[in-house]
Amino acid sequence: MIYRLAFIKTTDVYLKVTASTEGTPVLVAIHLNPHVLTVAARLAAIGEKDIHELSSTASKAWVDDGLDVCCDAIELDSDQIKILGFVEDWRRFA
Repeated sequence: MIYRLAFIKTTDVYLKVTASTEGTPVLVAIHLNPHVLTVAARLAAIGEKDIHELSSTASKAWVDDGLDVCCDAIELDSDQIKILGFVEDWRRFA
């Protein structure tokens, strides 16, 4: 499926990533920083072009506190979603 990703640095200094696509619930993943997200993206076998896009967009959000930054839509399958740490009902972990 094609997902639009958004990144924001949380007040407790984590990188929050949301993934949305039409007709499905919003997914959320929490990473320590953009570097950890990049490692997860490599493990998920995402293409180099998409990894570069994710990494640079996440870094922009990381540098600018409170700035919600989006990247181009990318295609992710269910295994990649799991490897990237996305969950649907993320509030239950808080």
